[in-house]
Amino acid sequence: MRLPSANANRELQFNITPLIDVVFLLIIFFLVASHFIRHEQLENVELPTATQGRDQQDTTSRVVVTVATDRRLRLGAHEASIDEIEKQLLLMAEEHGANSTELRIRIDRNLPYSVVEPLLLSAARSGIKKVRFAVLPRL
Repeated sequence: MRLPSANANRELQFNITPLIDVVFLLIIFFLVASHFIRHEQLENVELPTATQGRDQQDTTSRVVVTVATDRRLRLGAHEASIDEIEKQLLLMAEEHGANSTELRIRIDRNLPYSVVEPLLLSAARSGIKKVRFAVLPRL
């Protein structure tokens, strides 16, 4: 006859420590991602509306430049000069390749083309061919 051991009466227990670790990492990821998105659109700019267009395809890397109504340039959340923006474009083109790097320009609808032209020339000098303007869809 076999005697019951102490292990047979023990309940099944799950180790949830790895699950807690994964959930914690996901929370941190989404907090950091939302922080970058908020700072990307820090400057309140009245975007133009688009009458035509296509859905965008995702690219590997994107440089977002915002031109405010007072013609100040912002690279992400920081104010930048045209030279600093060109250095960032060159760095991204070298790191990710010029074909997979995109320049996204957020500019107020009331500003003239002469404000955008230096940004377009910087993109051309950096070898970046994907230049897109942030616009609002026409309703």
